[in-house]
Amino acid sequence: MRRSGGSAVSSSARTAAVIWLLGAGVYVVCEAVAAAGKPGYRYATNYISDLGTSAVMNVGAFALHGLLFALGAVVAVRAHPGTGGVGRGFLLAAAANAVGNVMVGSFPSGSPGSVALHVVGAALAIVGGNIAVLLVGVGGRRIGLPQNYSRASVALGVFGICCLAALTMFPVGFVERGAVYPIIVWQAMTGVAILRQVSR
Repeated sequence: MRRSGGSAVSSSARTAAVIWLLGAGVYVVCEAVAAAGKPGYRYATNYISDLGTSAVMNVGAFALHGLLFALGAVVAVRAHPGTGGVGRGFLLAAAANAVGNVMVGSFPSGSPGSVALHVVGAALAIVGGNIAVLLVGVGGRRIGLPQNYSRASVALGVFGICCLAALTMFPVGFVERGAVYPIIVWQAMTGVAILRQVSR
C-alpha cells in the first residue's frame, strides 16, 4: 500500500509539473508571437496589456495560461493533502490568478467600457500569482521540497509584489514584467524541481 500510495503521489506531482511547464511555455511563446505581430512594440517600455489586441495573447498567454496555473495547483495539492491551511491558501491564490487572467483576456486594455474590469483582472492575476508563489515557498518544506527551492520561491514572490508596488511610481513595461514574470519563472522552476525529485 505504501508503494502504491507513493507511486500515486509521484504520478500526480509529475502531472502538476508538466501542467506548469506547459503553462509557462504557452505564456512565453504566445507573448513573443503577439509582440512580433505588433509593430514598434518594446518589452522594456510597453505594457503587457498593450498586446491585448492579439487573440493569441488573450486566449493563450492570459486565459489558457491562467487556467493551467490553477489546474496544476489543484493536482499538486491533491497529491499532498497534508499541506493544511497553506495548501488551501495556495489554491485560493491560484484561483484568483486564473480568474484574473481570464478577465484580462476577456476585457482587453483599451476596449470601450472594459478598463475597470481589466484593471481588476490584472490585480487578481498578479497578486494571486505572487501570493501563491510565496505560499509554496513557506510551505514547501512540508512536502519535502529543497530549502533552496523554498527560498527561491519566497524571493520570487516578494520580488513580484515589490515590482507591483513600484509600478505605481514607475509605470513602464519592464517594471510590470517584474511583477508578472516571477510567476512564469516559478512555474518553470517548480516543474523542473518536481520532475527531478520524482525521478530519484
